[in-house]
Amino acid sequence: MTKYLYVLSVGPVQDFIASARRTRDLWFGSYLLSEISRAAAKAIADSGGELIFPALKKSDPELEPTNRGHELDSFNIGNVILAKLPERGGDPEEINEKAETAAKDIWLNYAEAAKKEAKGVIRDDPTGDILWKEQVEDLIEFNSAWVPLENEDDYRIARKRVIRLLAGRKSIRDFEQVKGVPGIPKCSLDGARESVLKEKRKNLGILELRMRLSDGEQLSAIGLTKRLAGGRKMAFPSVTRVALDPWVRRIVAEGGEAGELLDEIGSQCRGDNSFSSGTGNRHYSDFPYDGQVCYLPRLNEFKKDLTKIPEDQRKSSEFNDDLGNLLKIEGKLRKLKDLEIQGSKRKIGEPNPYFAILIADGDHMGRAIANIESSNEHYKFSEKLSAFAGKAREIVEKDYHGVMVYSGGDDVIAFLPVDTCLKAARALHDEFGKTVEGLTFSVGIAIGHKNDPLEDLLDYGRQAEKAAKKPDRNGLALHLHTRSGGEPLKIREQWKEPGNNSMDERLDEWTGMHKKDEIPDKAGHEMLQMTREYKEWGSPPPAELLEKDLSRLLKRKSAGHGTTEISGENIRKIMEGVDSAETLHRRAKEIIIASRIASAATGGDNL
Repeated sequence: MTKYLYVLSVGPVQDFIASARRTRDLWFGSYLLSEISRAAAKAIADSGGELIFPALKKSDPELEPTNRGHELDSFNIGNVILAKLPERGGDPEEINEKAETAAKDIWLNYAEAAKKEAKGVIRDDPTGDILWKEQVEDLIEFNSAWVPLENEDDYRIARKRVIRLLAGRKSIRDFEQVKGVPGIPKCSLDGARESVLKEKRKNLGILELRMRLSDGEQLSAIGLTKRLAGGRKMAFPSVTRVALDPWVRRIVAEGGEAGELLDEIGSQCRGDNSFSSGTGNRHYSDFPYDGQVCYLPRLNEFKKDLTKIPEDQRKSSEFNDDLGNLLKIEGKLRKLKDLEIQGSKRKIGEPNPYFAILIADGDHMGRAIANIESSNEHYKFSEKLSAFAGKAREIVEKDYHGVMVYSGGDDVIAFLPVDTCLKAARALHDEFGKTVEGLTFSVGIAIGHKNDPLEDLLDYGRQAEKAAKKPDRNGLALHLHTRSGGEPLKIREQWKEPGNNSMDERLDEWTGMHKKDEIPDKAGHEMLQMTREYKEWGSPPPAELLEKDLSRLLKRKSAGHGTTEISGENIRKIMEGVDSAETLHRRAKEIIIASRIASAATGGDNL
């Protein structure tokens, strides 16, 4: 009998995960794809296959379906599974079929549970039944390939062949004819599939509130399954809660009356209501609510939404007290924001609306895997990646107050508060280098507004990740997107060992100056304006002249809200390494970005 090297790819990945308007949609897409891949991997292992990626044995509990209540802790399984198939096992085609069937069953179970829960929302006519059936049955794509593996000496060549075959199979994927239904709106998440929601949305009332459906939002069977988490009651922090976190931490540290007011707001958010959801068991225990009501504009929108519900419906529902509770929260918020922080003239203020999305992965991973000589060596490599993925979750969630959306292999997607994103990036980079020796890790960070479309925010993150890898790998890129318009500010540099004045260290230095009010917020903008004036010269400014101009600019600026001059030591630090219009431009962007990071950390809503 012959052994085989087998690879299975489960998809669609990007379309399925990224079609999301809410953070939980995004996370659940990632989680569900992992569960589908887990079922396929288990079927392969149960058929005698030896898994190489993921690095799991047949008896490993990580191959079992995730138990209810532990979804946020589940081990992520990548969508590509690599295994050796046994000499005395079944035919590769039979094992492949078992894997696909197991994976499909998992998906259909989730979809059916969501359909049951949404019974009062989805169309109950024959067209609705047809749409539902077609959409759920056509979703999952499987591509697989296998080649003989006579002995381990052939592993490297066999792996190369089977991956090439898989790529070829994907390039001739099956395309089903599009079966659009005229007159039915498209899903708001993917824009391609028809909505399965009832047309008369105004009659959905309380159920619509419970599903957090926006005005006019439409969902396909796929979108509905993601929104309802496959019928499971799962809480996941919103990007709003991530953005809110520096404000919450400041209040918790302040304690006293500020802490009491926050606790009272939390008590109003507790339980089943139309304006707040929980963050799950593992996130943000100091204020375990999505926190949207802590932003006054959003709180007012909730009040308006409730007034749209017919009074008889509202009074007979569990949301009857919501309007009164929102008014109580509003009063506490207004009092809280005017409280003065002890030992400071600064007030608590309103929470900052910005957060960071971090997307990162290992460099030259394909080349590293291509050089692996045996399946055992490849298995050990996969084990290291699994160890990193587990540690990455701890770094993001326990050490730096973020939320992990996906951590599998060398890939990381996470949301982080603005004031901790750089430290988290450094920790992830160093951990990867320690776990997977000889390889480097590039990190892209995009800072954006919590109200920007999630699709745009993800795109910002991917652009930053792409920038981190050019012109060379092992890079850190940070892009700042503000709602004030204009081009985003972008900075990028290759990672350096700690203590070598790297980009993250310089940003930390400038942030510290801003937090202590040692440099004015406008300093960076005036430096930026100076570079624009130099560009109009048509030739590079002499370094000596540039130094004098910059020194003059900084010396006439006042720190401490106009009460003191910028210290000579700080001027020296800011000017260090600035010897051309390009380096001045870069330093100006660093100073501006640091100002925004400091603003998120210390309060202020001037972003």
